[in-house]
Amino acid sequence: MSIKERISDLFEKYSVQLEVEEKEEEKKETSFATATLDSGQEIQTDAEAFAVGVSVFVVNDEGEQIPLPDGSYTLADGVVLVVVDGVVSEMQEVEEAPAEAAPEAVIEEVAMSREEIVSLIAKAVAQAKKEFSSQIKERDAKITELSKTASAKISRAPKMEAPVSVDLKSLSITERVAAIHNQFSK
Repeated sequence: MSIKERISDLFEKYSVQLEVEEKEEEKKETSFATATLDSGQEIQTDAEAFAVGVSVFVVNDEGEQIPLPDGSYTLADGVVLVVVDGVVSEMQEVEEAPAEAAPEAVIEEVAMSREEIVSLIAKAVAQAKKEFSSQIKERDAKITELSKTASAKISRAPKMEAPVSVDLKSLSITERVAAIHNQFSK
C-alpha cells in the first residue's frame, strides 16, 4: 500500500475533509500578449494586447523580463512599434499597397507563309552582308594606309654587289693588300 492510499484511509477513518482555499491573487491568471518581430524574436507585454502606453519586454533564458530597448520594431504582421523607455509610444499599421496585376503577355499569332518568312530572312542576311562589307572595306583601307606609313619609315639596307673573286696568289704583296682593302671598304 502506498503512502497516498494510507493517508486517504486515515482521513476516511477519522472523517477528515480537506478543502483547498485559493487566494484571489492566485486565481488571476497572468496573461501576456506576445508578438513576433520580423526578425523572429518574440516580445511580450503584460497587457492583454499591444497598444500605446503598455510596457514591452523580452524574456531571457532565466525567465527575466528585460525592457525592449528604444527603437522602431516591425512585427511579423507588418505593424511598427515605436518603443521609448520600454513602453510603446506609437503604433503604425503599415498598409500594403495592393499588388498591381501583372500585365498578361499578349501573344499575337501572325500567320505567315513560307515565302514571307524566306523573304524576311533574305532581307536580314542582305542587311548583315552590307554592314559587314562596309566594315571589311574600312579595315582594308586602314591596312593599306598603315602599310604605306610603315614602308616609308623602314630603311632598307643598300644592295651589296657580289664580291669579285680575285686570285690573290698571282698578285704582288702590294696588289694583294689593295684587293683585300677594296673588298672590305665597300
